[in-house]
This record gives sequence, structure tokens and C-alpha cells, in this order.
Amino acid sequence: MMKALLVLRLRDMLAGLTRQSRQKSRKGRGMLVLFAVLYLYVGVVLAGMMCMLFGQLALPYHMLGLDWLYFAMAGLYALGLSIFGGVFTTQSQLYDAKDNDLLLSMPIKPGTILLSRLLPLLLLNLLFAALVMVPASVMYAVLIGFSPLNFLLQLLSVMAVTLLSQAICCLLGWGLHLLLRKVNKSLASLLYMAAFLGLYFYIYSQAGNIMNSMATEGAAIASALESWVWPICALGRGCNGEWGYFLLFAAICAAVFGLVYWILSKTFLRSATFRRSSSVRKLDLSRSKAATPAGAIIFKEWRHFLGSPVYLTNMSVGILLTAALAVAGVILRGKLLGMLEEYAVLGLDLRAYLPLILCALLAFLSCMNFVSAPSVSLEGRNLWILKAMPLSGWQIISAKLKFHCLLTTPVAILAGLVLSAAYGCGIWDILLCALIPGVLSVLCGLVGMVFGLKWARLEWLSEAYPCKQGAAVGITMFAMMGVPAVLAVCWFALRNSGITPTVFLTLALALLCVLCFGLYRLLKGWGVRKWDSL
Repeated sequence: MMKALLVLRLRDMLAGLTRQSRQKSRKGRGMLVLFAVLYLYVGVVLAGMMCMLFGQLALPYHMLGLDWLYFAMAGLYALGLSIFGGVFTTQSQLYDAKDNDLLLSMPIKPGTILLSRLLPLLLLNLLFAALVMVPASVMYAVLIGFSPLNFLLQLLSVMAVTLLSQAICCLLGWGLHLLLRKVNKSLASLLYMAAFLGLYFYIYSQAGNIMNSMATEGAAIASALESWVWPICALGRGCNGEWGYFLLFAAICAAVFGLVYWILSKTFLRSATFRRSSSVRKLDLSRSKAATPAGAIIFKEWRHFLGSPVYLTNMSVGILLTAALAVAGVILRGKLLGMLEEYAVLGLDLRAYLPLILCALLAFLSCMNFVSAPSVSLEGRNLWILKAMPLSGWQIISAKLKFHCLLTTPVAILAGLVLSAAYGCGIWDILLCALIPGVLSVLCGLVGMVFGLKWARLEWLSEAYPCKQGAAVGITMFAMMGVPAVLAVCWFALRNSGITPTVFLTLALALLCVLCFGLYRLLKGWGVRKWDSL
């Protein structure tokens, strides 16, 4: 039974890469190769970042005789990355999976179901930990020296860290599940994502100071770890070749994971079958108002957007970042204008290129607003409800597009107006800075709807799959990121021809409008036929 459950879970996790929505036919090799290349690219980039990070720590710590601290910091980074990236995934996979009721109704022990869900999560955490600790080990071997025994212990430590991080994720996910019984799940997820982005950008802005402190204050950090986080010290010493410390750390990790699994197995049945109680509301038809078909669908989309934590948190990143950029740009206006003056004194006058710079920043963020991409797939097995209504395919598609535009376009336009006015752009430049991000957000909605219909996936157990792993979202993201890149290449090719930034942005706006019109016509023809065939 465990083998069957595990195979089912792994197949479902990889379903976005191996099969389409209702058709069981395999995707072409080209699509599989494309996704493999994309994942490999992301992995190489992350591994490269870790190599750069730990390459700055290896020599200073070795000179201080704190080699164990180097590996302790690597383990701490791996632990933090795994926990930060796996809490919500663990909570959704353990307690919010749609097949929980079906499996629990079968003669299967809750502990068996729980373990079948934990093992794939362990593989995911293993990947997170390896992306940190393996580059750290490689950089140590290159800069300091290579020892086969130590390298073996370092690889085994990755597995131990994985057990510990998954145990912590399970505890936090369990606590999060209990908390979400009393608060709005979507709001909690959105606050978590906002806190994550704020912490990320703060750490990124302070990266230089943090690296200098880590390199120069190794002794103080070592003393703090020995006093407060002794198991991490054991991890560092174990990776440095001390077998006793490694065995002790591995035993602690295994014991913690086993204890957490035992606690969750005893509470899994009650937690997974908990239903939020709600008061019965009496329907007052006298206060109800008739709505247009488009308005009814938009209202349904809005309720779904606010009621789905995965949908809300993954599809609102661009909206939050666009608003944050506008606020930060106004707050830091004096400082940024002072920097522009300093560049002008040095002979590099960027003030004439301000509209181009603002449009580039806002265009990049507008291309992250792909709310429409998973919209069709999120209908799932309830698609028949929409198809049974007396509505044409175009009415449904256009309503989904309107919801995307209502959600993303006003923020993009307002941010462009605020930033361009705050930095003293001309009237026409202000209009361009507002219209180009707005048109790009509309273009992103059209592209997302085209790809969402092309790669609609209606069979899923969790909404995380169409929102995170669906082909429509991934291809929309990379396609839209290519639009500002192509425009940037065109600008650098034409910048010496005498064309001004204002003229170039005007031509770019016209080109984007033509693209929007072409995709609009495509959806009215091919898109409607594709919807009808779902």
C-alpha cells in the first residue's frame, strides 16, 4: 500500500511535466527538454550564488582555525532555506490535499497516508539543502583542500539536515494549520509572502555588510553558536571530519524527525478531517441585485482569488512589488535625485533617460502579473458548471480577462503616474510611463489566457499545481520577461541613430498595442473553439 501511495504522490507531483489536462497522451520531447533546461538553469544559478557566498568565507574561517564554523554556517543556511521554502508546502500537502477524505475513508492507517506525503516532501527539502551544502563543500575542497572522508561526511550531513528541516516544517505546518482554523487562510498566506519579500530585500540590501561581519567576526559567531545552538556546532565539526560529532548530530535529527512523525500520526486524522464551522446565513432575496453575466463571473473570480491562499500569494507578487516600487520611489526621491546629480557631475547625465528607466522597471514588474494564466486550469472538475451556464465561450473568456485587467492594470498605471510625476518628467513622458506598464499588464493577461487555454490542466489534487507547476504559468512568465528584453535590445541597437527615449517609448507603445489587438483577435476565434473543446 505504501508503494502505491508513494507512486501516486510522485506521479501527481510530476504531472505538470508528463501529461496534459484530460488527455493522457504524453507531451512532446521538446516540452520535456524545455522544462528540464529551465529547472537546470535555476539550479545552476542558485548553486552559483552559493559558491560565491561561501567562497568569501572559506579562507577567513580557515585562517582563524574555524573550519567547523564554515560548515556550521552552511548547515544553518540550508536549514533556513528549507524551512522558509517548505512550511506552506508541507501544510498544504499534509492537510489541504483534496484526496484526504477519499484516502481516509479507505482501510489505510493515517500514519501510512502521512508517511506517503512526507517522503516526497523530504525529497524537496533534500534538494533545498543540497543546493546550499554541496556548493559549500565544493568551494572548501577547491580553496582549502579535499578529503574523501570529510566529503562523505558532508554529503551524509545533507541528509541529516533534511530530516531536521522537514521535522521543523511539519511542526510549523501543523501549527499553521491550527492557526488557519481561526483566521483567513489567504490573508495569512499574503502576509507571509509580504514578510518574506521584505526580509529578502532587506538582506539583499545589506548583503555587503552581512558578509563583512561574517568574515571578520567569526570568533564571536562561533561562541554564540556553541552557547545557543549546540547541534549546529556538532554538524560543523562532523562535516570537518569528526565522526563522533556527526553521529551525534545524525541521531538528534533522526530522533526529532521520528518524534514529530509519531505526534503527527496520532493527530493526523482529526486535523485532516477538521471542518471550519460557520453560521448559517439566511438569504434575503429582496436585497439581491441582478448582475450581468460578465459581472457574475468577475465576482466569482474575485471570491476565488481571495479565498485561495496559493492563487493569491503566487499571482499577486507583481502587484505588491509594483506598489512597493512606487512607495519606495517617492520616499527615496531626494536620495535618488542626489545620486543623479552626482552622476551628472561625473559626465553621465541620466535625467534625460528617466522615462526609459522608469518604464523598464515598471515593465519588468508588470510582466509578473499573470493572474489569467492558471485561471482556466483552476476551474478543475468544476468546469462543467461554467459550461452548463447559458453563456458563450467568449463571454467567459472576456470576463476572466477583465478580472485580470481590473486587478493589475490600475496599479501599474498609478505607479507610472506617481513615479514619473515625482521625478519631474514631461507631460507626454508621464503618459508613456503610465500607459506602457498598463498595456503590458493587459498583454500579460492576453498571453496568459492563450497559454492557459493551450495547456489547460483540469486534473489536480492541490491548487498549487496549476499555480506553481503548470506549463501555462511557466511559459507565460518567460514569454513576458522576453518582451522588455527585446525592447531593451532594440533600444541599444537604435540609441546611436538619433532617436530620443520619448520617441522610442512611443513606438514601443504602438507595437504593444498591435500585439494586444492580435492576441485579442486570436482569443475571439481560436480561444473560443479551444474553450468549447475542453
